[in-house]
Amino acid sequence: MDSVVEASEASAGALSALPDWQTGPFVGRAAERAAVRAALGRDRLVSLTGPAGVGKTRLATVVASEATREFPGGGGFAELVPVRPEFLAQAVATALGCTERPGQPLEQALQERLGQGRCLLVVDGCEHFPSAVAGLVGRLLDNCPDLVVLATGHAPLGLPGEHVLQLDALSVTQEPDPGAVHGAVELFLDRARETGGDRRRAARVCARWGGTPLAVELTAAGAGPLDAGPDERHEEAGTGEAERAVAWSYGLLGAEEQHAVRQLSLFLREFDARAAHAVAAGAGSGTGIGTAGTAGPGPDSTETAALLDRLADRALLVRGRPDAGLWRMPPAVRTMARERLVVESEAAECRARHLAWAVATATELEQAAAERADAGRPGRSWPARFDMVADDLRAALDGVGAHPASGPHRLARALARLCYARQFLTEARAHFRTAGSLAPTAAAAAADLRAAADVAMTQHRGDLAYPLLREAAQYAATAGDAAAQAIALSFAACIGSRFPATFTDLVPYEELRALLEKARRLAPPGDRLVAAHLAAAEAWNATGQKTAPDAGLARVALDAARAAADPVLIAGAIDAVCSGYGVAGRFREAHRLSDERLRLFDRLPRHDPRIGLEIIDTLHVVPLAAVAAGDLPRARTAARRAWDDPLSGLYMRASKSVAPLALSGRFDEALDYAATMWDGWRRAGRPTARWMAPAVHAAALVQGLRGGVEGGRLHREWHDRARRMAEPWDPRSIAASFAAFADVRVALHTGAVDDALAAAVDVTAAPWSQGTHQFYDAYSWAVAAEAAVSAGLADAGERLAAAAPAGAENAWAAACLARAAGRLHGDRDALLESVAGWERIDAAFERACTLVLLPDRAAEGLAQLTSLRCRPPAGLGRIAP
Repeated sequence: MDSVVEASEASAGALSALPDWQTGPFVGRAAERAAVRAALGRDRLVSLTGPAGVGKTRLATVVASEATREFPGGGGFAELVPVRPEFLAQAVATALGCTERPGQPLEQALQERLGQGRCLLVVDGCEHFPSAVAGLVGRLLDNCPDLVVLATGHAPLGLPGEHVLQLDALSVTQEPDPGAVHGAVELFLDRARETGGDRRRAARVCARWGGTPLAVELTAAGAGPLDAGPDERHEEAGTGEAERAVAWSYGLLGAEEQHAVRQLSLFLREFDARAAHAVAAGAGSGTGIGTAGTAGPGPDSTETAALLDRLADRALLVRGRPDAGLWRMPPAVRTMARERLVVESEAAECRARHLAWAVATATELEQAAAERADAGRPGRSWPARFDMVADDLRAALDGVGAHPASGPHRLARALARLCYARQFLTEARAHFRTAGSLAPTAAAAAADLRAAADVAMTQHRGDLAYPLLREAAQYAATAGDAAAQAIALSFAACIGSRFPATFTDLVPYEELRALLEKARRLAPPGDRLVAAHLAAAEAWNATGQKTAPDAGLARVALDAARAAADPVLIAGAIDAVCSGYGVAGRFREAHRLSDERLRLFDRLPRHDPRIGLEIIDTLHVVPLAAVAAGDLPRARTAARRAWDDPLSGLYMRASKSVAPLALSGRFDEALDYAATMWDGWRRAGRPTARWMAPAVHAAALVQGLRGGVEGGRLHREWHDRARRMAEPWDPRSIAASFAAFADVRVALHTGAVDDALAAAVDVTAAPWSQGTHQFYDAYSWAVAAEAAVSAGLADAGERLAAAAPAGAENAWAAACLARAAGRLHGDRDALLESVAGWERIDAAFERACTLVLLPDRAAEGLAQLTSLRCRPPAGLGRIAP
């Protein structure tokens, strides 16, 4: 198996998201740099603390860039801003390029990424929500043993083992030695444009600010050739040097520039001239950047860029790279400017413009995501643009209140769709929920809640989706939209039977039927979309057995979905038909049709929340259908595709490979994936996942076949896990189907024939064509027949004949039955046929067990079993040549 490290190799080995702002060369701090480097080599959590403006971020950036070679696992620089504590993980994920996946919460994705060897994570701005930051950092350190964290903030995080480095102001004296190096003076001389290199004057100015770097930079940018800088008149009680310097620098500005600084303080992160022009307009005051509401490029934006550059020259803004066209406001400046915004009674109007900008920006990005295009900005993908503005969009939404309104609703809905496309799934679901509460109409609220349910199903959380769908139906009823109400109820009834493993508690069949009956009564005649939803729900609820649709009704559902021309419904209906084939034991047909679904899969618009469920299910069903047909090479290929898909969570994608690899005799790989699956499931909070029981049982199968004391112990451990995973136990479930195969196969290999017979299915109870089947039934029928042969039962031949239809549907079962026939009749040709069958599907273990039965090839079989670390099968005997 490719390890998680190998799978994400492209993202490791570099520190991502390091700040790249034009702030001039880094001056001084040689001792501090050395101290931080030494601490990073010795401690796992290093915190730089100090007041605003002392240079914590710059020092962390410089040290991180210097230390890159010491962290071969890479890492990232996460800047925290004051939005909400629940977005802290998103900030770190954005820095690392991580996304949330179904079954893999965002924090677990961070642990996966930061568990890739020795990594460095810089967390800048921990003064925002320090308790929440400490919790997140602590959990990451606990779960990533080689992770090192460099944090910056006003105070330590208070975690065990934290190494705290208090950062003081730069050194300065009133009358410096001309030959001495004083950090504050050097910084002032580097930043000042018209000082003429006057070190004494620089020292006097720096001393007034106590050497605080931000104050020194602001003073250097604002002082003219004859200015001595601020004096006692600019001092305010209870404020620090950086705050006083910001106020002094702000006071030197003209009215237009002061107005712009106040308005731009609403931006939490970087912004371009278009954004500044939209938010910092004069709004009729005669000052400001431009005309409110205009956001396009043109003369006004050019003037805006010039004004932003003037503010950057004053150190009240910081420029991005020359080709980026971006600016940002230092936190200390933002704090002062926001206070002035309130004092000047401009906050309400400015927030309204910020909201309008946020709505327009989110809408534009949403369209770019839908088109998978760059919306006219070459070289900049929409995810990168979204990451740049996401915190400002969140802040704009947080500030709108709880009253329904068109603009806030549009923002909430667009932000939800963007978060979904960016794979921040939990956040997307929350924003759709918010959109529902802000919706100006009941119909819009119903649509938002339905979208929230779609996201929940993408997350494999039927327990969350089901009540959302019922609530959406209520809003649709209020709106008088019978079609939307019927669709919501039908979908709720459908997922209750189609995806029971995603529910914490199973929804009773009677409740689902009642929803379906209500949906049928509401359905408008002639509405093809409603008819397709109803047909799907009817198929999945017709048999009274969850995950087992009626085959005939599944065909009706597929025809209805094609008539509605809805690709999501078509994909779901194909699954119903495949499952119907599976219930009927027609596994080869299910395998063939699943390939059609996979071809449709590639054409589905992945940004749409409705698609997520079908993507996840396709990635699950395609390898399962291949296994059901015994096509192990195709099953492994499909499982690999699931592993590589960006919407497949860690334990979910790992689970797809365990059974195909175990059945193929690739035991070490199977156990690697099983360990990854189990660890990922545990880290995800042990969610309900009954569908995963066969994969867990496959790990037990491998350990049982290997045998020995340790193999026996591990077999029991994995076997118990599988049974607990499948609770409540249903003898008709897919977990029971796999258990009826695996337990018999292990018993046969170890010579426990009586145990094999006790666990085997009765293949003579009813003909194959008349039974209701699960996807592993061909395996359980084949080994049941072989158990009868091993036990020497008088009716072993009849049992072989009864199991023959399983062999017609499954290549593994066919090879197994050929081996059983060879043993029963002493037929060498049948054994050779079995060997050829195992070779066709690349089943190394079973091939070796069959070769052992042939005297002239037994040595070859034993050697292969040894290479697989398996003991020879007990009591099989050999067939005479």
